[in-house]
Amino acid sequence: MNKPIVASLVAASLLPASAWAEQNTETVVVIGRSHHADTLTQIPANVAVITQEDIRKSGAQDITALLRGKSGIQVSDTNSGASFAMRGFSGGQSAHNTLILVDGRRLNKADLSGLQLGAIAMSQVERIEILSGSAGVLYGDQAVGGVINIILKSTAREGGHVGVRVGDFDTRGAYASKSGQLSDYWHYQVSADYAKTDNYREHNEQDSGMLSSRIEYQRDSERFHAVLSYFDDDRQWPGSLTENEYRANPRQSKSTHAEDYGHEISRSLDVGYQKGVGEAWQLATSLQYSDTSTNARTSITPSKGELDQLTVSISGEKSFAAKGGEEGTWIVGVDYANNTFDYFSLFTDRDNRQQRVSVFSQLHYPLSSQTTLVLGGRKSRVTDDLTDAETYPNGEQLKAHASALEIGVNHFIDEINRIYIRGEQNFRFAKVDEQAYTSPGVFGLAPQKGKSVELGWRQEAENYQIGADLYRLEIDDEILFDSNAISPSGGSGGANVNADRSVRYGGSFQVKCKLPLSGSLLLSTTILMLNSPKGITKVMRCPG
Repeated sequence: MNKPIVASLVAASLLPASAWAEQNTETVVVIGRSHHADTLTQIPANVAVITQEDIRKSGAQDITALLRGKSGIQVSDTNSGASFAMRGFSGGQSAHNTLILVDGRRLNKADLSGLQLGAIAMSQVERIEILSGSAGVLYGDQAVGGVINIILKSTAREGGHVGVRVGDFDTRGAYASKSGQLSDYWHYQVSADYAKTDNYREHNEQDSGMLSSRIEYQRDSERFHAVLSYFDDDRQWPGSLTENEYRANPRQSKSTHAEDYGHEISRSLDVGYQKGVGEAWQLATSLQYSDTSTNARTSITPSKGELDQLTVSISGEKSFAAKGGEEGTWIVGVDYANNTFDYFSLFTDRDNRQQRVSVFSQLHYPLSSQTTLVLGGRKSRVTDDLTDAETYPNGEQLKAHASALEIGVNHFIDEINRIYIRGEQNFRFAKVDEQAYTSPGVFGLAPQKGKSVELGWRQEAENYQIGADLYRLEIDDEILFDSNAISPSGGSGGANVNADRSVRYGGSFQVKCKLPLSGSLLLSTTILMLNSPKGITKVMRCPG
């Protein structure tokens, strides 16, 4: 589906001039989960940053449009939300093998529903960090093909702005935000965004809005934040088309789908606290809770769903002096997740619960002033309590575990050239509603497990960046939907399965130049080779 081209008309600006001042500071990334400031050159991986300057000059009015074609990302946008494909995952697989974060908090859902990127206004975004490749040690489940971390603007920047949007397909909307200081150490931010569009297809109107409030405390090494958000998305579904129907009229909607729609309401709370202990340790804890309600109608079949997600994380980071006086870091942590999913329709009555517990550790050890060794590991266990009127009428408890190990080396050849090599395991557990839709006789899907190896080179000067990488990603028991599999009792059209082993080979080459008048120019090419039991497929993609 073609997305509407939206023009932004700024109605007013309350930001002081000093807030727009450009600062020539080195780009700092937090995708490595470190409490300390990490620069791009300290991470042995393919990491790119879309800066605030890039965002302003892109003209993009939503995150999906901004990420399209960036750093080897392929975007597919359906009525269930956008999905981002990295490292050869595509279609339905991509949404569950690429991890999306907001300030380090998981945006991926525990069920098969799409991301809620509409809950994040572009006016809130400071920058976006993109890690191409596995991150199973630090982030665990679903961090298989890559990680995208959306960093929001700090509340310490006082001011605000309002604006309106208009565009094709009768697109219109408005947004507003305000941030300020409550006291010496307390700051706040409130924001709202509303959008309405007919979209490209007939019977595809969409009406969405979000509200968000944030409060922060910062004093020396002590930090606290609390974010409360509300998101409402109501859209009509036009239904799928056959090839002949698409050729006749790609915008049409089938009469059998004239009443189809999806309405989703989500409320979320994000609380975090961080404090330095002594001279060496930084301790952090976070809690995220979300409640998502859905009402839908597909082909005259109404349905209701309720998804509650709770995630708690505790971590500590220690700084130490290695031989030669170079500084190293050691990170240890525990993650806990409790997700409940209730779903009801004319043909389905499902009540599932999934609990996941993980422990992880990562060491950054400087071998010299030019070379850093990275070692890490994660161990995760998951328990699914399933009740499904058709598949598990008497209830069933399924247990599984997975682990990931990491080893990497980052080496500086000189001040602007570095090379890296990294090997890491990754995994994905079946989602809370995938386990209940399997073929007869299949009781539970095994965890998907992978092995990734990558080699890369970067040259980063003041006005340009050049990079190239090669990778190999091997996946065992890949979790996917097979339309040819035998459907469970009461189902139709296939089932969720563990697929045979597949191997993906790929590489990329990127050049980013800062131009005097128009900002930056990014040229990138991604080549993928997928080796599966069905043969080898070669795909070359040249994003803009």
